[in-house]
Amino acid sequence: MPLKNSPKKIFAKHPDALAQGIDALLKLKPPKGFKAKLAMLPKLWSLKNVFPKRLKGKGECQEIIIPKEQVDLDTLPILKTWEEDGGAFITMGQVYTQSLDGEMQNLGMYRLQQYDKNRLGMHWQIHKDASHFFDQYQKAGKKMPISVAIGGDPLYIWCGQAPMPYGMFEMLLYGYVRNSNAQLVKSISNDIYIPRDVDIVIEGFVDPTLTEIEGPFGDHTGYYTLKEPFPVMDVETITMKKNPVFQATVVGKPPLEDKYMGWATERIFLPMLKPMAPDLIDYNMPENGVFHNLIIAKMQTLYKGHAMQFMHAFWGVGQMSFVKHALFVGEDAPELENSEALIEHILNRLDPAKILITQGIVDHLDHSSSEQFVGGKLGLDATGAEVKDGIESLDISDKDLLNKMQDIDPEHQNPHPIHEPYQKPSLRHRRRKNLCSISTYRKTRNTPRPHQSSHHRRYDEQQYQRPLYAHLESRKQYRRK
Repeated sequence: MPLKNSPKKIFAKHPDALAQGIDALLKLKPPKGFKAKLAMLPKLWSLKNVFPKRLKGKGECQEIIIPKEQVDLDTLPILKTWEEDGGAFITMGQVYTQSLDGEMQNLGMYRLQQYDKNRLGMHWQIHKDASHFFDQYQKAGKKMPISVAIGGDPLYIWCGQAPMPYGMFEMLLYGYVRNSNAQLVKSISNDIYIPRDVDIVIEGFVDPTLTEIEGPFGDHTGYYTLKEPFPVMDVETITMKKNPVFQATVVGKPPLEDKYMGWATERIFLPMLKPMAPDLIDYNMPENGVFHNLIIAKMQTLYKGHAMQFMHAFWGVGQMSFVKHALFVGEDAPELENSEALIEHILNRLDPAKILITQGIVDHLDHSSSEQFVGGKLGLDATGAEVKDGIESLDISDKDLLNKMQDIDPEHQNPHPIHEPYQKPSLRHRRRKNLCSISTYRKTRNTPRPHQSSHHRRYDEQQYQRPLYAHLESRKQYRRK
């Protein structure tokens, strides 16, 4: 299914059309004159559909109610996907939480490990809103109510992973996209409101004084996330439709289902980036960078250091701060989805003086940093003219390149094998320091493209195992088989 057409199945319109609507709202100005006020009324009237409605009574998701003494998570087809996963995981759970004072509600999508018949591990990363709410309950010494919904409108799932600003309920985004209010009903055993048309609801509480080891889990980066303590949800009630559908997804290296959600998020949230980066023209977060690990942006450069300013802006806001590699090109660059032409364009402008290597916050699931939550970042300014001296073409195999790097730094004699992806390394292969190797090729008019060298292969959907940047960093993570 073509990438640019598939999200229409969920959104009923192209994500770019939704982005244009958001852009118009952000630029809304007070009307001047009576006619302008009349012209604005339809826009303002449509906003009434954004806000969720709390309904009285029960919803379709509560046609069957299973009380605590009869709860058995084994009756649900929860998946164990990879050989070394720590157990079965709910992978498309819509996790509904609220702040301690009840003023803020959040929808997130986190994996949930099944421990037994009535307990789930709550893998909300430390940077997420649900984790912030958990901190509030922990300080107050109170149990935290949680409802996990499965199924219903597929848009609920996308809303759960959308990078909304802190404190904004994701169901507002649902109302905007659908142009219809989200209809919510109260959970049976707690005060959390959930969509009335979901298929299954798992309700319960988290005791903030208790944690349990969660994982390993074969993640979308191609590595196992290691074991780590997380809060535990004690299930109080399960409700469902009479004929429920259990939605799940297989998590693994791209391309998988999450690529469609990630692409739609990229398009829809473009207008929200432009206020902090007004000269941003477009951006692309390729799936082979697992979205938050690589961003390529096209911009209009107006002054020296403009691209570097953008790097710091991106690395300093919301979930965009997790981006590890930020590449910026000028407005004359090829289309950002044209990988072949874009790579050549970048390499022809690769100036060592315009490469920024720094540190910053990284995602909880980052597998390359030597320290959790903090890791290396690379920014590349390729907005200028072609460089005079091009990049030297290395007619060398990956193995020989690795040997040369090991000769330079003998301490790295036993790193993870670069091109044996998803192998579990032995303990002796785990290293304390980091090594980064970048293999590049610049095409010039006078230099033919080498066809035999393995590290000059075509950069397309068949080459996810050979990214532009081959980082050999490690945070003691398992490579998934």
